[in-house]
Amino acid sequence: MKIVDHPPAFSPAVFVAEIDGSKARTLRAFYPRIAKVLHFPDYFGKNLDALFDCLCSLEVTGKQEVVLLVHHPHAFLEKEKHEKKEAALQVLRDAEKEENRYDGIKFSVLGIRGKL
Repeated sequence: MKIVDHPPAFSPAVFVAEIDGSKARTLRAFYPRIAKVLHFPDYFGKNLDALFDCLCSLEVTGKQEVVLLVHHPHAFLEKEKHEKKEAALQVLRDAEKEENRYDGIKFSVLGIRGKL
């Protein structure tokens, strides 16, 4: 996750989803938030494998580029054990890689230090 002070201006062709890292301090709190903002299917399994699968299949957004903005990235998953947090961050990094995408969509994650 690249950290910036303020989000850049996005073209209308980009689907921008936002979550508040201070409200996603655990995976249990993160899963429903990401599922909502990225329109995951109802059968989303709320585990890291299911997260990866859903992140790599974002056709439902109707856009060719999807950006996930994480506000307050310092608080994001801060209550998880280090290994679990690192595994979740690795899933986000892996979903950004073009070779892992099922949908041909460009996906990226930005941490935003500024206010929500």
